[in-house]
Amino acid sequence: MDIRTLRYFVAIAEEGSISRAAERLHVAQPALSAQIRNLEGELGSLLLHRIPRGVVLTEAGTKLLGHARQIIRALAIARDDLLGDAATTIGNVTVSFPQSVAMVLTRPLVEEVLRSLPRVSLNVRESNTGYIPELLRTGQIDVGFVFRKADTVGLKARRLLDEDLLVIGPHGAFERGANGIAPKPIRFSRLAQLPLVIPGRPHSLRELLNDYARRARIELRTLVEVDAIPQIKELVAAGAGHAVLSSNSVRDDLVAGRISAARIASPAIQRSVFLCGQAEVPQTRAVRAVEEAILRVSARLVAAGSWDARLAMP
Repeated sequence: MDIRTLRYFVAIAEEGSISRAAERLHVAQPALSAQIRNLEGELGSLLLHRIPRGVVLTEAGTKLLGHARQIIRALAIARDDLLGDAATTIGNVTVSFPQSVAMVLTRPLVEEVLRSLPRVSLNVRESNTGYIPELLRTGQIDVGFVFRKADTVGLKARRLLDEDLLVIGPHGAFERGANGIAPKPIRFSRLAQLPLVIPGRPHSLRELLNDYARRARIELRTLVEVDAIPQIKELVAAGAGHAVLSSNSVRDDLVAGRISAARIASPAIQRSVFLCGQAEVPQTRAVRAVEEAILRVSARLVAAGSWDARLAMP
């Protein structure tokens, strides 16, 4: 067992296929298969079940995957310590965005990292917030975003900003006001009268709406569960129902008049955006630098009105 073999094993586990892992690693497939057979022989355990379309982890393989990720992560931290006095920050950082955050933050963050951290290799993923905490805890990502305080348990978390959510409907459902948003808000209780297109569990927006509904003692009318924001907006624009989304998610659609929207009152639906990292593993210098870049970019977007939100107090 060595670091190279562990990297090979992690790639196979993540790809679910030896052939795809071989392409990703630029290693010949027979050589990769031989490495895994040798590892299984050394450990005396079967690590992979071979199936017609790839491989799946055995119980022993699942255990090894957790250890392998921790070892690879520890090596990156050791390397970062040795490079701590270097003039240029070097390293690999994986960031996971929920869809609504990705829509507003991906491009400016990538541009900021390319400009200010040229030796940092940034990997941006889009993930359902229901899965981001586990991706952080298992070391599959370095930085992630969640919307509920309950999802930050066991993580290093910082409340980055707060944003209000809108109820959206087809064109003409709500009076058109500034930025396409109706001048008068609707009461939260009215949501119980609207057929809703909302994400399924464990999506954090669904959990947030359920929390508000329980406190208001109303039952939401779920027309259909759809996780993807583009498809939610498409269904709403077609008149299938209403939805609750952030204003950043629907900005262009409101300007184009494809949908209409109103703010929600009594109570207003607010969600916080938490910037999260691993709590038990020291951060590399590159991860810390990317987090600082996220803070800078977010502040600029809010100040410019490009992110309809309020920065949280430090």
